[in-house]
Amino acid sequence: MIYVVLGMHKSGTTLVSQILHHSGINMGESISADVNYDQGNKYERQATLQLNQEILSGTGVNSIDLTAPTGLQLSNNQRRQMMTIIGQLDKKYSDWGFKDPRTCLTYPLWASELPEHRLIVVYRSLDELWQRYRYIENPRARYRDLSVAWKLVQRWHEYTANIIATLEQTSMEFVVLEYQRLMSTQAEFDRLQNFVGRPLTDMRRTDLYRHRQPPASLPLQISKWRLQRRGQTHPDALARQLAHFRQARPAELTNRMAPVT
Repeated sequence: MIYVVLGMHKSGTTLVSQILHHSGINMGESISADVNYDQGNKYERQATLQLNQEILSGTGVNSIDLTAPTGLQLSNNQRRQMMTIIGQLDKKYSDWGFKDPRTCLTYPLWASELPEHRLIVVYRSLDELWQRYRYIENPRARYRDLSVAWKLVQRWHEYTANIIATLEQTSMEFVVLEYQRLMSTQAEFDRLQNFVGRPLTDMRRTDLYRHRQPPASLPLQISKWRLQRRGQTHPDALARQLAHFRQARPAELTNRMAPVT
């Protein structure tokens, strides 16, 4: 089976990929368990990552600065690359997958070439995610918080809206996980385990889980309001839609899923 992990940057996609990889589902070559996240180990398959960057013209662009393009299409060469990647991995592994947050933006293109697969979505509170982006180590840079918050809210909105559109349209099986619950409860881990249908190696490090109770952030609230004033759906409303998808499962999966708590 093929597993595609979808989620915003810094929202738990690396953890999910790490769990899958150490449970017998190949999520990439040249992945070293001795190298941690902060040292650059994102449990990403380089071939899919590089193709996503090429499709989005995002090579070398900071993720928070990469605006979601409209009307994405594959060139003939990109389609050949995609088909080659899928074909080679299918021959090599019975169970494999890939994780790259940019796939939230390119998934329809991958879906056009992928055989049957499953989607694992993981999402994180925007208020909590903000703590990973704000300039907390450098007080002199805090004047930039509003600019960074505005970029983050826009990117989060784009990624999340694309995830919701995917869940509304896909015929593939999917599970939606909330990062905070995944880090703090066994029930959310069990939901992932039941969905995959095999025992999973628990790679969670609760001692590294930061910002469990994020403080109120004026720059973030201003940016949310600003986005809504521009006619976009308020981020809190998108978060509620994801929470709905987390609980609403297709009937054919109910016998395999642990109760949602």
